[in-house]
Amino acid sequence: MNKLIEIPRIDLLAYCVHVPRPVMESVIIREVVNPLCNGNTVTLFQKHFSLFHALYSIKNDPAYYAYMVHIHPMNIVIRHYPAYNKCIDYNPWTDSFCENQTIDGTYCEFHYNLYAPFRGNILYDPLNEFYSDPYNINYEYSEELKKVYNGFTKYIINRRKVEKALAFFSFSTIEHCNKAQLQKRYRELVKKYHPDHYHGDTAMIKEINAHYTLLKEIFVV
Repeated sequence: MNKLIEIPRIDLLAYCVHVPRPVMESVIIREVVNPLCNGNTVTLFQKHFSLFHALYSIKNDPAYYAYMVHIHPMNIVIRHYPAYNKCIDYNPWTDSFCENQTIDGTYCEFHYNLYAPFRGNILYDPLNEFYSDPYNINYEYSEELKKVYNGFTKYIINRRKVEKALAFFSFSTIEHCNKAQLQKRYRELVKKYHPDHYHGDTAMIKEINAHYTLLKEIFVV
């Protein structure tokens, strides 16, 4: 069985808070995780899982709720939330919060309305559940994990096409889409533009299918 690398949360928190910009997973593995391996033979997946397990444990711990934890292999960030009544919407590309005046203590009017269609729908985070369970470090060679990795690789290679496809299906970001929501939106559009209908559009159906084929290979959970 694979062994979880014990990463002190306080050290990981301090590193991420003080790093001047969003940092890639590979950098944190090199700077924080590798020194903890003590020369032992450890696979890349063990390092990856141990790091994400530690990050999600920080995110889920009420003791750290004053911190925004953004977890993505391309940009991992931990930042103090802005002062009360300042918008907490975070942009990892500029490493900054919106900080406009809020209408509900969390988001400004613009971001409140932007996320309104998804409010109440994001109840289940499969990545959080997966990485929070230390036993799942043993899934290194499973077929399910291969599918997840293949989906992530496809996302990285086709990032611009993926963002275009997400916008086509009216999803603001990849975080606001999952397999069930994608399938629902796909069926709605196919029904609307099916050639058998009065307002049918064959070209639109081809475009719908092209975007859907790309996204369904990414959203495997």
